[in-house]
Amino acid sequence: MRKRPLRLAKGVSNLELFYDLIFVYGISVVTSLCHQIEGGFLDWGIWLIYLFSFLVILQIWFSTTLLMNRYGDRSMPECVGLFVNMFLLYFLVNGVRTNWHETSLVFNLTWAGILVSLAAQWLIKLRTYTNLDEVDQRIMRRSAALLAVQALLALVAALLPDGPSEAMSWVTLVFGMVAWRQSSYYRKKPGRFDHVAERCALLTIIAFGEMIVGISAYIQNMSSVWYPIGVFTLAVGLFLIYIFEHDHMLDHHAKTDGLTYMFISSWLIVVIGNLTVAVEYMPMEEVDFMPKSIYLSGCLVLYLMTSFLLGRYNKPEYRYSIRYIVGRIAVCVLIVVVGFATSFDPAIGLGCHVAAVWVAFGYEWVLWRRRTHLVAIGRSLGLTYEEMEDAGYSYSSAEGRKNIREKVSEQE
Repeated sequence: MRKRPLRLAKGVSNLELFYDLIFVYGISVVTSLCHQIEGGFLDWGIWLIYLFSFLVILQIWFSTTLLMNRYGDRSMPECVGLFVNMFLLYFLVNGVRTNWHETSLVFNLTWAGILVSLAAQWLIKLRTYTNLDEVDQRIMRRSAALLAVQALLALVAALLPDGPSEAMSWVTLVFGMVAWRQSSYYRKKPGRFDHVAERCALLTIIAFGEMIVGISAYIQNMSSVWYPIGVFTLAVGLFLIYIFEHDHMLDHHAKTDGLTYMFISSWLIVVIGNLTVAVEYMPMEEVDFMPKSIYLSGCLVLYLMTSFLLGRYNKPEYRYSIRYIVGRIAVCVLIVVVGFATSFDPAIGLGCHVAAVWVAFGYEWVLWRRRTHLVAIGRSLGLTYEEMEDAGYSYSSAEGRKNIREKVSEQE
């Protein structure tokens, strides 16, 4: 193997975008599990299989993104590895069934194969590059070891009988989540946060895309035109809450390992997946009114809470204020009240939820506009946002707003 220096690729490659397309198929297949209704709502056993399968797919994406973020160079071995894993993911997704005993062997064997492939890619990079420091080498060895151990656990799960196989599969999944999160090596060297943010945004958009696709069922059955309008408006409002912050407030050049951001984003995608199921239930008469209304309300609250956590990575001038926090909490409380109060009529409940989401977006947009105005004034004065706040120029108090108006008048 020819030795050469590592030269990181800039931005997200087209190959990575192509690779992420397999997750469109994966999310679609996993979500279809929840279309089986028993006793007026989704069976909890099926929901656990849905959650497990969703998390496994996301964990594979997480491991791949971490590799590409740290050491992606678009080399030939890297491209081959991505194509191999992309093909194996077809078998893994096709192994997602409500009857675990029928597909556990194929699912876990394919899962183990993907993990072995990822471990091999880490080792290939370790043996190839000549300009790796000690921290890089430890990160690569530890990553390959974690993936190898997880692959061994998945292999054991494939060989066990039904009950123990299911339990071991959960152990394999939890091991992967804990092992990546608890590793201290990645915190010693920041990753490329702009790359992480772009990959997370792409997968989040893919998750929203699945929600949009779900509206097609309403279009085919035009018994009520209000459902597709309501669901589409809800999806747009939720999307704007996320993407507006991503485009205008997120610090894309933050110095961080990016692990926590990816974990939060992964959970956000799981929540969006559940939201997709919840909105698909709204016009279904075989699903009881109360459970599906509460389910939708709970998913919306989780979405607003999870997206709120991403604010810790905003630029300093756009960190969450007291007004923002109070507004987000108030909307969450409103959604919970709406969920219980309108459980008698799904159409009314959906309309109220749409209104609550758009109120949240409108309120936060106004706060952003005010903060942006303050930042612009600070730049014109040669002051940072913190210096503006210290000097008494702030939108958070009547006195601060008065000072801003006086300063603008002086400039004019």
